[in-house]
Amino acid sequence: MKIELAPVQLPATAGPLRVAGAWRLTGDDPRFGGISAMAIHEKALLAVTDSGAVVRFAKPAGKRVAAIITDVPDGPGDPQFKRARDAESLVRDPAGRGWWVGFENRHSLWLFDLRFERALARINLGRGIRDRNGGIEGMAADGEALLAFPERGNRVLRLLDGPVRQLPIVNPRGRITDAMMLGGGRVAVIERRWTVFGFRNRLGILEPSGAGFRYAAAVRLPVSPIDNVEALTAERLANGTIRFWMMTDDNYHAPMRTLLIAFDLPPQRPAS
Repeated sequence: MKIELAPVQLPATAGPLRVAGAWRLTGDDPRFGGISAMAIHEKALLAVTDSGAVVRFAKPAGKRVAAIITDVPDGPGDPQFKRARDAESLVRDPAGRGWWVGFENRHSLWLFDLRFERALARINLGRGIRDRNGGIEGMAADGEALLAFPERGNRVLRLLDGPVRQLPIVNPRGRITDAMMLGGGRVAVIERRWTVFGFRNRLGILEPSGAGFRYAAAVRLPVSPIDNVEALTAERLANGTIRFWMMTDDNYHAPMRTLLIAFDLPPQRPAS
């Protein structure tokens, strides 16, 4: 599979964030699109889609990149009905066994090996997630635990390090579409709202607060109202800058599009 990259112009800054690059992605495989979550693995980008596909591709370095796209080897429901394999979240297993993927509609978390060749374990969350279209949209690894973020955005499920616990998010701002750990107990999340003018997407920072979390900061992302940011990952550059990688979900319908955007957050300067 090949992915074509067309540069997209965005405002240069968004609060403390600096736009390091933005591209519209198109692929020659009909399964490419509907990106819902992403991670960095072996210096490449790894993403999952609404139809249960896994996409691996290099970071932009020209007008075209090679990619590998495969279907998840197992999951909830009948694989002939892609809605049953609606993958919405992705995180590396804290114990290093592979990748956890969260599925919507038939709410469950599945652990796959590192190459996505077989399923190793699963957790059924059906009874704890009542909203059919509001499943686990983001996951983050916190030590030995897994933090799972339902889309509604007002709580977090903590798993793997004991009985499942529900932790509140104080002053929730909107629906969460992805999440990742930043260190120091902080979590970066993509927070989305739907308005009469279209989507409003923000990068939010959660910090520990009592038994749960609270919003410490949020920055509106400079994308258009038709762009639905659903995927988030990050890496730390040599100079200490955090580079956030984000992707949008085109829902397999025009005029929505698949964007890949790199935002840089420079290291904070010590107070004088």
